[in-house]
Amino acid sequence: MITGRRPRAILIAEHDELIRMVTADMLTDAGFETIEVRNTNEALAVLEQRGPVHVLITGRHIPGNGVVLAHIVHERWPSVSIFVTTGAGADLERELPPRAHLLRKPYDFADVIRAVEASLEWLPEEPDNSLVTGPLLPGGVPVHTGADVSSGIGAAAAPVPEPDKT
Repeated sequence: MITGRRPRAILIAEHDELIRMVTADMLTDAGFETIEVRNTNEALAVLEQRGPVHVLITGRHIPGNGVVLAHIVHERWPSVSIFVTTGAGADLERELPPRAHLLRKPYDFADVIRAVEASLEWLPEEPDNSLVTGPLLPGGVPVHTGADVSSGIGAAAAPVPEPDKT
């Protein structure tokens, strides 16, 4: 379990809502920050517009193809640890980018936590900015909670003008 430091961000790209929610809950309980998305477009939007993501856990069969997403992430964000989940595909390991890991479903959550923690051991510790005062500004794509969004990437919040006080 991650203790005594800022939680590491894990992006969970899974089209099956139940698997996505249970995986996110389990990792959140272990002390990680989780971001849930349903497809490759949402995953790439989060990676492009959000602060650092340390781990990607993607289903093989998400819309847009989880293996393709793994290759894109490996090329564009080489420091992100990648885990591809599947219920089938004995030869899938040959299709994965270097250093990507295969998690076969059904997977044991304790094994997932250990694998994620092992993949993060080499990262330097991040400063805890929780004591910084001042307003926090929106950082792009909001965390997706599983609600159906027609654009596929979520709606970005626009600033609200202050009311006229004169």
